[in-house]
Amino acid sequence: MSSSTASDRIIDGKYRIEKQLGKGGMGTVFLATHIGTGRPVAVKVIAAQFMEKAEFVERFRREAQAAGRLRHPNVVDVTDFGFSVGPDGEKTAYLVMEYLDGCTLGEVLEEERRLPLEFTIDILEQVCSAVDEAHRQGIIHRDLKPDNIWLEPNQRGGYTVKVLDFGIAKLEEAQFAAIGRISAELLVRDGSKTRLGEDQDTVADKADAGTRIDGLSKTMVAESETLALGSEGETLSGNDPSEAGTIVQSESYEADVQAEPGTVAIQSSTGSFEEVDKRGTRLQTGAVPTDEGADSATADLTRAGAVLGTPLYMSPEQCRGEKLTPASDIYSLSVIVYQMLSGKLPFYGDYVEVMNGHKNDPPPPLLERKIPKKLKGIVMSSLSKEIEKRPESAEALASKLRSNSEGLGVLLRRSMMMYGEHLPKFVLLTLICFIPVIFLTFARIGLSFYIASGGNENEVLSALNSIGMGTLTFFVQTIAVACLIGMTTWIVGRILAYPLRPISLRSAMREVKMRWKALAVTVSISSLMVFLSFFLCLFPGIWLGARYMMIAPAVMMEGLNGRQAFRRSVELYRRAVGTMLAVSILNLIIPVVVAIAVGFSIGAIIKTYELSNEVKRMKREGVVAQKAEEKSNINISLGPGGTFNKQEIIKKPDGTIEKRNMTDSFTKALQEGIFELVWTPIALIIMSFTAVLTALIYFKLRQAGGESLQNLLGKLDDDAGPQSKWEMRVRERLIQSGKISGSVSQG
Repeated sequence: MSSSTASDRIIDGKYRIEKQLGKGGMGTVFLATHIGTGRPVAVKVIAAQFMEKAEFVERFRREAQAAGRLRHPNVVDVTDFGFSVGPDGEKTAYLVMEYLDGCTLGEVLEEERRLPLEFTIDILEQVCSAVDEAHRQGIIHRDLKPDNIWLEPNQRGGYTVKVLDFGIAKLEEAQFAAIGRISAELLVRDGSKTRLGEDQDTVADKADAGTRIDGLSKTMVAESETLALGSEGETLSGNDPSEAGTIVQSESYEADVQAEPGTVAIQSSTGSFEEVDKRGTRLQTGAVPTDEGADSATADLTRAGAVLGTPLYMSPEQCRGEKLTPASDIYSLSVIVYQMLSGKLPFYGDYVEVMNGHKNDPPPPLLERKIPKKLKGIVMSSLSKEIEKRPESAEALASKLRSNSEGLGVLLRRSMMMYGEHLPKFVLLTLICFIPVIFLTFARIGLSFYIASGGNENEVLSALNSIGMGTLTFFVQTIAVACLIGMTTWIVGRILAYPLRPISLRSAMREVKMRWKALAVTVSISSLMVFLSFFLCLFPGIWLGARYMMIAPAVMMEGLNGRQAFRRSVELYRRAVGTMLAVSILNLIIPVVVAIAVGFSIGAIIKTYELSNEVKRMKREGVVAQKAEEKSNINISLGPGGTFNKQEIIKKPDGTIEKRNMTDSFTKALQEGIFELVWTPIALIIMSFTAVLTALIYFKLRQAGGESLQNLLGKLDDDAGPQSKWEMRVRERLIQSGKISGSVSQG
C-alpha cells in the first residue's frame, strides 16, 4: 500500500487512514482513526516488497509480540497487529500503536541545547525506567538517542516520556545480504568486489556495485534498528537480513548473548552524513554526491543514523562489532545525559572520528557550572570503555543521577515536609522510645532532692547519684536513639514505598523487637567511641559520628550486625562524605545551641526574680535600691546537667572582689528539674526530626550507590499491618499478571 493510495483507505475494517506521518525502509507510518472508538492511532504498514518473503512476515509478527509484551508507562503502547487484504488483492501487515502528541527530545535539544539539571534528571529517570524494564525482559534497545525519546505533555506542566522503537522490527533492504562476520570499519569498493580492508569477510550487494565509499558513487545501506535473536541465540541474517538497533532476546538473554555473532556497523547510504543534524543524532563529513536517478526503494534508506545504532550514541563494544549486553544501552543513555547537560556530544565529526572516539578516546570532561561534582563523576564513569565501571543497570544509573543531583538543602526540605505531615506519629514514637530515659533523668533529680533535704549533704552519695545514674542514663539513651532511628527509617521507607498506607507504629516496633540486641550493641559501641573522641579533639568526634551514623539503619533495614554494620555504615558514608559531615555537625550544633538558649532563658528569668527579691529585701531594710545594686551583684550561670550556679559578687573597700556561692544542693536540684521539664519536650521534637533526616539520608546514600528502593519493597511490605481493599485487589492483579510473586504476605 503506497502513501498515494492510502488516504481514506480502511485497513482490516477497523482503521481509517488519514495521512502519512513518516516513511522508512521497512514501511510507512500513517495517522489513522479507529472506526469503533474514533480514537487516533499510528498505523505502521510494511512495504509491499517485504510481504513477498514469508520469513519477513514471521519476523514482523514475532517483533510485534515482543513489543506488545513490553508493557510500561514510558514505552509506546502497541495495541494491535494483523494482516489486511486491499481491494486490489494486495496483502499488507500492519502494526497499531498509540498516537502521541508532543515532540522528541531531539527537537528540544535542537533549540535549547543545554537543559536544566532537574528537567534532565526527570526525563532520564523515565527513560531509564523503560529501558530497565526492557532489559529485565531480555530486550536491548541498541538505538537509544534523543530522536527515539518522545516527550508528551502531561497536562501538569511536565512531560511523560515515551521511548520509541522497542522491539519493533525495521527490516533491512532485501538486496543486502550478510556473507560473513563484519568488523565495524568502513566498507571499501575495489573494482567489482566489495571488500573490507584486505582479506576480510564482506557485505555483498546482489543488485549492483552500489556499496562504495570513495566519494564517487552512492553507498547503499539498510535501516537497522532491531535485531531479533532466535531461540538458540542465533542472529536472523543472511537471506533474512537483520536489523540491528534493538535486540529481542529470550528470557535467558545473559546466556544467549554469548551466542550472538559480532554486530555489524555500516555507514549510511549516502556515504556521507551530509545534513548537519542540530539535534545531534546524525554525523557530518565531506559531501559525497549521489545519483539523482537512484532507486526509489533505497531513497529513504540514504539517511544518516541508518546503522546498527546511531554512531553518535553507540557504545565502544557496539562500534567494535562485539556481543552486546544491557551495558551498551547504559552507555548510550550516558551520552544523552552528557548532551543534555553540556549542550554538546562527547564525540563528533565524521564517521571514522566518532567511531574511533567511542572506541579509544576518553570523553571530554563536563565543565558546566551548577552541576554537582559527584554527578559529573557519575556521568563520566558511565561513559567508561570498560563495562564493569558503568552502573550495573539503567535503574542504578537513574538512582545515582537523582541522588547526586540533590544537596543537603533538598534533604532538609524533604525532611521538614515529611516531618510536618506526620508530626504526631513521629513525636509519639520518640516519646515511647525515650520513656526509660525520662524516667531515669527525673529519678536522678528526685534522688538529688532527697539527698539535699537531709540537711547534711552526703558527698559520696551525691557523686554516686551523679556518676552512676548519669552513666546508666547515657547507655539507655543510646539504645533509645538506636531504636528510634531504626524504627523511623522503617517508617520513612514505608512512606516512600506506600504513601497512601497509614503509618503503623506496631509494625515498626515488631521489626525492631527482632533486632534490638544488634542495635543496642553496635550503636552503643559506636556512641562510646564518638563520646570518647570528643575528649581528644572536636573534629575526630564529628568525623566518627558521620562514619557511624548509618549503623542503625543498616541493622534495621538490611539485617546486618557487628562488623558488617560498621563496614556498611562506612561504605554509605564514603558515597557522600561532605553531606555526612555536614549532618554530623548539625546533629551536634542544633541540640547544643537550643539547650544553651533554653538554659540562658531560664537563667535570665531566675536572675531577674532573684534581683527583684534582693531589691525588695534591701528596701525593707532601708537601703536605697541604687546602692543595693552597687553593693550586691548576683551572677547566675548555666552549669552541667542544666543546673544554675548563683554567685554574689562583693566589692571590698580595698578594691578586691569576693565571690560567694549562693546556690545550695536543694536549689541546684530544683533548677535542674525546671530545666528538664522545659528541655525534654524540645529534645523530643529535635530527636524525632533528626531521626527522619537520618532515614532520608540513608535512602539517598543507597541511591548514590545505584541501590533502588525497589529492592526493599518486599521487605517493607512483609508485615501484618492493615491494608486497604483496593491495595489487596491491586496486589492480586499484579500476582495474576506475573509482575510480582505471591510469596509476600498480604497482611
